[in-house]
Order: sequence, then structure tokens, then C-alpha cells
Amino acid sequence: MIRFRRTSPEVRLEMTPMIDVIFLLLTFFIFALVLMVRADVLDVKLPQIGAGQEPSGELITIAIEQDGRVAVDGQAVELGELVERVKALRSERPEARLVIAVDREGRLGVFIQVADTLAGAGLGEFGIIGTQAEEDGLEPEKEP
Repeated sequence: MIRFRRTSPEVRLEMTPMIDVIFLLLTFFIFALVLMVRADVLDVKLPQIGAGQEPSGELITIAIEQDGRVAVDGQAVELGELVERVKALRSERPEARLVIAVDREGRLGVFIQVADTLAGAGLGEFGIIGTQAEEDGLEPEKEP
């Protein structure tokens, strides 16, 4: 009697369609990132903040005064020296939280420069200190 050997077809994984799909996804994500609208150029209305949390623990405070002067823990510093001073205080007190206190009549441009300088130096995680809003009947503007 003659016996025939059954040979199962060899399973083969085709890589060409998978590579095509990967390149298609890569192209899509590259174009999506290039065409994405940046949030910092949007025309947004900032909400009023009426509540917050009491800061706890040790703090490193960056104060921005009304005339634009910057101080770190009560000592005046130039904007160029800010990162050095904050990093020195962080090395002395690694558990301390970084907070920024801006004068109500202070300059927004100085705050943005300080925040950008800190973020560029890897110190972008900070809190903002203010006073608790009084009950004066004012409510935040409602979006239409």
C-alpha cells in the first residue's frame, strides 16, 4: 500500500502590508502634529478663580511685584539669575514646593517670562498663590 505524506502548507507572515500600514500611520501622525493648532495662540478668556487649596509643607516662593521686580524667598533676583537661585534652593530643600505669587496689579508679561524660564529649565511644576476671593457678588463670565 502506498502512503502519501500530508504536508501542511507553511504559514508565512507577510510583512509588506504591515510595513505599509505602519508608514501610513507614521505619516498621519506627523501631519497631525504639524497642522495642530497650538493652545497658546488661541483667543481664550481666562476664568476667575474663586477657590483653591491652602499650600502645605515647605515652600520656595517667587514673588513678582507690581513694578515687575522678582524676588525668590524675599531676596531680589534678576530674571537671568532666577533658575540658578531656584535650583540652589531646591538642592537645599528638595521636598519644598515651588510657588509664584504675583501682585494683583503686576505685569502679566513678567509672570509669563518667569513661568517660561522655569519651564525651560525643567522647573515647570509650580503653584500660583493668591488671596481668597471675597464674597462680593461677582460671578465668572459665562460662555455664550
